[in-house]
Amino acid sequence: MTTRTPTVEEIRSWPVTIDIQTAGRAFGIGRDQAYRLAREGDFPVPVLHLGRYLRVTRAAVLEALGIEDAGGSASSLTAGQ
Repeated sequence: MTTRTPTVEEIRSWPVTIDIQTAGRAFGIGRDQAYRLAREGDFPVPVLHLGRYLRVTRAAVLEALGIEDAGGSASSLTAGQ
């Protein structure tokens, strides 16, 4: 079974935090490899350990992929102050 890589628009529409498997799809990484990389500390973006759940932020995924967040990032909001 092959998993389709999400489009930029799909990634931008994701919730603020997403699970490792979903984030892995953005990098072309399968579920098993995504969990292995997270466990080894080698996932492409920082992993949040929330109890037994592993999550990453949508902003980190967008940044790692070099995609500007259409909603604006916190750094761009505070830059003008």
